[in-house]
Amino acid sequence: MLPFGSLVACNRFENQGLRRAETHLLSVTECEACNLVQLSEFPPLNFVRPRVPWIHYNEPVAHLDAVASQLQSLLSMETACVVGVGPFDDPLLDRLPDCRFSQIKLDIASRLPIEQGSYPYLESIQELLRPNILADLAAEQGTAHLVSCRYLLEHSHDPIATLQGLRHLIKADGFLLIEIPDSTKFLSTMDYSFIWEEHICYFTEETFRACALRAGYEVTHFFRYCGTLEDALVFILRPQPHTRDKVTLSQKCKSSDIFLNYRAEFDHVREKHINALEKITATGRKVVIFGAGHQSVMFINALGLQDHIAYVIDDDPDKAGYLIPGTAIEIVSSEQLTNDHSIDVCLLGVNPGVEERIRAECSAYLNCGGRMCSIFPGAGTDTLMDELFRGCCEPD
Repeated sequence: MLPFGSLVACNRFENQGLRRAETHLLSVTECEACNLVQLSEFPPLNFVRPRVPWIHYNEPVAHLDAVASQLQSLLSMETACVVGVGPFDDPLLDRLPDCRFSQIKLDIASRLPIEQGSYPYLESIQELLRPNILADLAAEQGTAHLVSCRYLLEHSHDPIATLQGLRHLIKADGFLLIEIPDSTKFLSTMDYSFIWEEHICYFTEETFRACALRAGYEVTHFFRYCGTLEDALVFILRPQPHTRDKVTLSQKCKSSDIFLNYRAEFDHVREKHINALEKITATGRKVVIFGAGHQSVMFINALGLQDHIAYVIDDDPDKAGYLIPGTAIEIVSSEQLTNDHSIDVCLLGVNPGVEERIRAECSAYLNCGGRMCSIFPGAGTDTLMDELFRGCCEPD
């Protein structure tokens, strides 16, 4: 097990001073039966449920034209019925031609809990993707030739039950599309910002294939779409006879080297980051982070960098004036980069695809000697972080 300690939820933004926020012990482990990396203890749903209405997440869409083209070839019937399970399926289904595909809107939202002061999202949707609830929805709304479930399975507390439940929505000759992020790259590069209380499972191609088999499916098609930090894995599944639902794993797996290394390197990586940032802040210079997403929050809290980050920059108006969860670090606009001449390093906690735009927008800061580099070791955009690490090891 790799423990990260007792942390607040990454969506627990406060704007009324630092409060004593609820925490949860966060750790990851690798299943000894199937090598699936997962949270050791699942956080309570109410702990994860957002307390502000503007929490939402974005998932990759650049590859969806290619996925839609594959689906049109796969579904040979003249008119096919499709259903999207969650909030990330519409971008795919919108790319399917209306003349061939009719859509069913799965009425999952009507079953979400109503609680004052909280706003149910993915953590609550995943709980509803279970056999009994999905069987009821299928009886009410019908079944489809294609069921699409993008970027939800990694949030599931019971991915086998979720996959088995989705069978109720699929016609006898139909397919299930599952899209998940591949965890291989961040595990290989010792990137600890990707661990998140909302992601229960950290799939690879191999561990998902084993999961699908246990749930009673065969993989008919598989597509990998490469990304800088993580690849998108798209699986097309066909349900098999229910006799295969009882597949069990009878022996322990050998622990994978990738997780053993990931676990073993954590203390070293944390120490390197702390030492590198201390080297800067000890001179009176400041370190800030651009981007107040959950990866920046985990980067700060999991690596223990709270005392070395002056503030976090984010131009999302919804986040203005809030604090980074679990810290007293304020979220400010990008104007601060120009106004505060004591900022030495701006760490980028954003998707590498938008780094060039941010650098252009912050050219005044860079032209005055400011420095930028990604918090993600797999980004490969520059070597500044490596230089900082080398600097922290040099004798005084």
